[in-house]
Amino acid sequence: MNRLLVPSTDLLPSIAKPGSPFHQLQSPSRSELAEMRSIPAAERRLLIPSFVELFRWEAIRPMLPFQLPSPGNPPAWQERTCRSCYHWQAPDQIHSSADLAGMDPFDLCLSLFDSLQTRS
Repeated sequence: MNRLLVPSTDLLPSIAKPGSPFHQLQSPSRSELAEMRSIPAAERRLLIPSFVELFRWEAIRPMLPFQLPSPGNPPAWQERTCRSCYHWQAPDQIHSSADLAGMDPFDLCLSLFDSLQTRS
């Protein structure tokens, strides 16, 4: 049996970006979460006040690139061969939420982090 070893890193302390609009999100209590367990996640997100407004592309785009916390320097790159069908879109090609229609969550995340590379 092959095992994939993932190097562990120390947990980062909670990082709070001052003035972030995401601090406005309200989380349901544990009992509310237990009651909503049978509701699909997409529908549960709609129950969070201001969730849709905060996560519209037009609201997120000015905050890009997202700055991610880092536990330090990454390990040395080990070259490998990868296959992908991801098609990069420049941030200037995305003007509204309609431009994101049809993107799966993985492609959407890649696009958000690719914008980091184009603005650096």
